[in-house]
Amino acid sequence: ELLEKEFESDDEQEEEEDEDEEGSGGSEVRGGMLSSHQAVSQIREWVIQRYINRPLLLKSHGDRKFHIRTYVLASGDLTVFVYRHMLALFAPHPYKQSAGDLNDHKAHLTNTCLQAKHEGFDESNAVDLFWNLDLPKEKLDHIFDQICRILKDTFSAVASESTSFQAWANCIEQFGFDFLVDEDCNAYMLEANAYPDFKQTGENLKSVVEGFMAASVATAAEEFLLDSKDCVSQDIQKMMDDDC
Repeated sequence: ELLEKEFESDDEQEEEEDEDEEGSGGSEVRGGMLSSHQAVSQIREWVIQRYINRPLLLKSHGDRKFHIRTYVLASGDLTVFVYRHMLALFAPHPYKQSAGDLNDHKAHLTNTCLQAKHEGFDESNAVDLFWNLDLPKEKLDHIFDQICRILKDTFSAVASESTSFQAWANCIEQFGFDFLVDEDCNAYMLEANAYPDFKQTGENLKSVVEGFMAASVATAAEEFLLDSKDCVSQDIQKMMDDDC
C-alpha cells in the first residue's frame, strides 16, 4: 500500500500509454509483446521478504530508518569484489518502533529517488557514508563482514544457474546491492540491482561512484591484462573467486 501511493501516478501514466498504443478495440498483445499487466500475470515465482520492524536507528541521524547501498564488481567467471565505500540512505521522517504509523510512508521508504520528487528534499540529510556512521568500529566491521558473507553466498548460489545468471570470461559487470540492519546489527539483503541507479549516491558523494569506476577499471586491467590475481585498488575487496 505504501509503494502504491508512491508509484500510482507512474502506473496511471503507463496505463494511458498502453491505451494510446492499443487504440480503440485494439489487442493487448502488440507486436508479439505482452502488456505490462499481462506480463505480471504470467509470473509464477515470487520472493516474500520478512519486514524488519525494528531496524537499527541512530540518534545522530534523528532515529531515521536507513538502508546500505553496496557496489559490487563481478569479473570473469567468477571473481567477485565488494567496494568498501558503502552508502547509508535515510528516510526523511523518524521511524517509530514496531512499524509505527504505516500511513507515514516517509518514515519507511529510504530510496532517495522517491524523496527527490518531494519539495524541500535535502540530499545532505538523506545520504551519508557508511563508515562515518555513529557506531563503534567493531560494529561497523561486523556489519561489513556480514554483507561480504551474504554477497558470497548469493553469487555462489547463482553461479551454476545459467538460465538466470551467466558469468562470461573477459567481462565485468557492476551491481548495486541494498541491505537493511536490525537493532542487533544483523544485516539482511533487500535486493540486487543489475543496473544500479548511481544517481542515488547524490552530487555531494559522487566521489564514491567515481572511485568505484576507477577501482573497477584497475581491477579489470589487472585481471585480464596483467594476468595477476592481486587487486590494484585497496578500496575494492575480493570476497570470491573462481577457485572457491
